[in-house]
Amino acid sequence: MLVRTLAFSICCAMALLACKRSAESILVGTWRGTSAESAGKIQFDANHTFTGGERSLTTTHQPPVIPDEGEWHVRGGKLVLDFRGDAHDQKRSELVFTVRDDDHIVLRQPSGLETTLERLK
Repeated sequence: MLVRTLAFSICCAMALLACKRSAESILVGTWRGTSAESAGKIQFDANHTFTGGERSLTTTHQPPVIPDEGEWHVRGGKLVLDFRGDAHDQKRSELVFTVRDDDHIVLRQPSGLETTLERLK
């Protein structure tokens, strides 16, 4: 009887651990982000594409919103963004990300600049 109870408890614990959402599934949705330099929105789709736009909070000599689109994936604890358009000089960004909870994510650029994303929907 003790062996069955122990085996059942281990199975339940493993099932609960398996229910934790992956980082990729948490990212899917629309997010608002702000940093010391910019603000914007980005939508991560389940098919690993993204769309969005950002505006500079420190520079006024640019279009009011810089559009972004491309593909995304998670690799080794980093969010990798591959941009399709000409809005970015750098066509690939790799950002370390930390999931605070299902509605808040922190992205850190190689320079150390952090952006907090808040889920909109």
